[in-house]
Amino acid sequence: MSSLGSRARRARFRKLAAAVLATVAGSLVLFTAGAPPASAITYHPVSLPADESPHVDAGMEWWYVTGHLSGKDLLGKSHSYGFETMINRNNGLSTAPALTIYNANFAIADLTRGTYKSTKEIYSLQPDVVPAGGGYNFTVGSVHMDGKNRVNHFSGGFPDLSYTFGNMTASQSTPAALHGDAGIIPYGPFGQSGYYSQTNLKVSGTLFDHGMPVQVTGTGWMDHQWGDWTSKRGGWEWYSIQLSNNTQYMLYFIRDANGNYVQTIGTLVQPNGSTTNLPPAQLGRATTGTWTSPNTNITYPIKSTVTVPGGTLSVTPQLPDQEVWSGLITVGQYWEGTATVSGTVNGQAVTGMAYAEVIPDIEMPGHGYVWQSVLDLLGL
Repeated sequence: MSSLGSRARRARFRKLAAAVLATVAGSLVLFTAGAPPASAITYHPVSLPADESPHVDAGMEWWYVTGHLSGKDLLGKSHSYGFETMINRNNGLSTAPALTIYNANFAIADLTRGTYKSTKEIYSLQPDVVPAGGGYNFTVGSVHMDGKNRVNHFSGGFPDLSYTFGNMTASQSTPAALHGDAGIIPYGPFGQSGYYSQTNLKVSGTLFDHGMPVQVTGTGWMDHQWGDWTSKRGGWEWYSIQLSNNTQYMLYFIRDANGNYVQTIGTLVQPNGSTTNLPPAQLGRATTGTWTSPNTNITYPIKSTVTVPGGTLSVTPQLPDQEVWSGLITVGQYWEGTATVSGTVNGQAVTGMAYAEVIPDIEMPGHGYVWQSVLDLLGL
């Protein structure tokens, strides 16, 4: 890296550090003194709707919905989209539940225009709220999400209003899929994790596309994952696959700091919602196409073939550029995109839709990570 590039990066880091300090300083005066110390999380079999709520002893946690939408605008023009709306919670200040960092990620793949837009720069500091009787309810900047008992709502979007959801509903009648051992999975270098999904959501509502209301319907997938994770480096490829035979697959290929696969997790969800844990030895993936980001210079394995018991599926992105990135918040750049699926399972041809995620490399943040990050960025 050139000295000019190094100075520019240090300048951005100092700007970020200053922003973090300015944002949190006033609130910490009020909250830090009374905040209890972080306690180690205790994993237990997942129980819903109680475990839909924030886990105040988790270092990090996320709720997100991805999906595939189509509809017509007021002029009768057809539109199709992929979308991601996500709330991430972390105890980076070690002040939860009195004060916790919440971050919204939002992305739209506009398949009609052939364009993609994302942000991961929407933040707020707020106390953890655990609704009575379970469920979740968050508003972070311009993004809102709430849900309970397999009925989810989301609204909002980009602060510039280029794409923003009205009142959207995503619901299913079948049970949530509890991955691993009753909703607890081994998580490679990061330890363990609570994890469940709603894999067959029916989605409907209004998407405002540059001000034009589009009545949309489609399918979605909701994930909720939490843990007190070990602060080690690693990454993963993840798939939510929804097939034409009304089955779904969750596939998770987790890598260590050296890029070696150290954990593979898979769940088959039947049409009635019943689940089967898939033997790791019968799961696999192979990269069949890559894309290099002009924004981050990261090369992502975006096209792949996955192997499941009795079958092979090709996963092909609908757009190559579906990177969720930031020039300011450079930690945790990732690719998450809408894709088509085709292949065979048990001798039968299948098609479908998927969302695929690539985390190339991350040091998983935990309790109090912000303070160490600020010191590192300032060179202290």
